[in-house]
Amino acid sequence: MLEKAYDLDKCIHLNLVNRSDEEVQKIVEETQTTIYDAKDQFRWHEVNGKYYRFKFSNRLFNILNELIGPKIAKRLELQTVNNIPAIMDCSEYFKLYGILSENFKQKDHEYVDMFGLGFKHRTPPHYKNITKLQKYCREEDYPELIDALFKMTALDHIMGQADRVSGNFLFEKKGDKTTFAPLFDYSEAYEAIKDGCVFNLVHNRQKPFNVANALIAPAFYESKFRRRLKKYPNFQKYLEKVKEIDIIEILEEIEKENNLTLSDQCKYYYDVRTKEKQNIIIF
Repeated sequence: MLEKAYDLDKCIHLNLVNRSDEEVQKIVEETQTTIYDAKDQFRWHEVNGKYYRFKFSNRLFNILNELIGPKIAKRLELQTVNNIPAIMDCSEYFKLYGILSENFKQKDHEYVDMFGLGFKHRTPPHYKNITKLQKYCREEDYPELIDALFKMTALDHIMGQADRVSGNFLFEKKGDKTTFAPLFDYSEAYEAIKDGCVFNLVHNRQKPFNVANALIAPAFYESKFRRRLKKYPNFQKYLEKVKEIDIIEILEEIEKENNLTLSDQCKYYYDVRTKEKQNIIIF
């Protein structure tokens, strides 16, 4: 399936890299990663003057999720990493397919998760965290942070994100200023990531999915939800945006920009799953 989707001649090809200590230290400084991570022959690669982390998968769905996520994020004007399909040529006969994920960390910034920001461990996802966030940032930073949180929640709902845990979204700090770091890690989305998932509209239509993140967990079926939307109109605005998304249009953009070839069956899967999430959104 992966061989049929990728254009072997036009795709970016990578090789295993043995780095000197100086090169390892440069990657550590540029990406804020560990020495162990920087030494890994697979992970970090410089392409057109930028560092990217290679993430491989034996399933096309995981790779496509990493390409779909940034597309939806940009439609919501949410900062995101950029991901590019790539092939790791381990040997003449062994290749790994995946994506290159652009490094977003800046050397003079600090990156923390919600617990590093101030939230207590074991904090459950709840709307109370929206107001609690005010305690952990400057008053002037708060509106932008909440706006980004709502955008991320709308995006993760429409993708059926299953892994937006505390370590999979970060806050960026420079001095006293706190912002939402570019969003990353979209692979564990759309129920197709489940091993053994068989899509069958008749016998296997419903698959469980998670629309929560570590801060808030919207439940559209709750009577209280409409009242919350009145309190946070921007959240409703972003939900309305994802409700109108045409996933086929996004997949065709991905094909054209990345020289990929996707089957009609693959597109149909994403179309049905996206519409399922859109139909759940009721105001």
